[in-house]
Amino acid sequence: MRIGLCACTVRSLEILAIARHAGYDFLLVDMEHGMFSMAETAALCLAGREAGYPVHVRAPGPSSALVSRIVDCGAAGLVVPHVESAEVVRALVAKVRFAPLGARSVPPPVAATGFVPMPTAALREAVGRGPELLVMIESARGLSAVDEIAAVAGIDGLVVGTNDLASSLDLHTRPDAPELAAAIETIAGAAARRGLVFGAMGMPESMIRTRSDALGTSWLVATNDVNLIFEAGRELLARLRAPGASTTHETRERDR
Repeated sequence: MRIGLCACTVRSLEILAIARHAGYDFLLVDMEHGMFSMAETAALCLAGREAGYPVHVRAPGPSSALVSRIVDCGAAGLVVPHVESAEVVRALVAKVRFAPLGARSVPPPVAATGFVPMPTAALREAVGRGPELLVMIESARGLSAVDEIAAVAGIDGLVVGTNDLASSLDLHTRPDAPELAAAIETIAGAAARRGLVFGAMGMPESMIRTRSDALGTSWLVATNDVNLIFEAGRELLARLRAPGASTTHETRERDR
């Protein structure tokens, strides 16, 4: 299973180094909820490509004008949220894949080729199929169309957006509801039948531990930068403030 860290708030190159050396398999740059500019996203994608470390990018949405630019900036993977129909997927494939599968515009020298100028035929061969294309199913409407979505040629996987799916199904107060588990299984089944990647974001750790293998999960965003800092920070404070722990002053003196 590939396990990634989502960058939502930390936008500098340091987050790539942290994710890589902490052992995560990829970094996901979140342009849907994060405040990333196109320039910041492109810099992270290029740095990851030059370091041999995959950087995936979550686009702002399926109709975003930035989709083509994300592809050209060298993202190893493109994750598209709020996909609800096969028609939307076909439009995405047209932007992401070269003809005959799609209708991607031939770009100038790009990160995928190290910006080396080359003839169109050579560039297309060097770029190849393009980034891994993962579409997110995170609504009741998307769930009902999941088999048709999975059948569109040109995509590589389905990713469940667990929190938004729960909200759409009116189960946000019941994360352990059997109905939510069944919906996730439906998405995983659609991916399996088409030989696609099944991925997850926002999945509770308990479900990851008990159900990820059965679901065939092979791409997982474990957490984001903000949650990671808060959770680790709170755990550290709890240990330091526990009865019998060293005082803050003693701890600082010891760690110098």
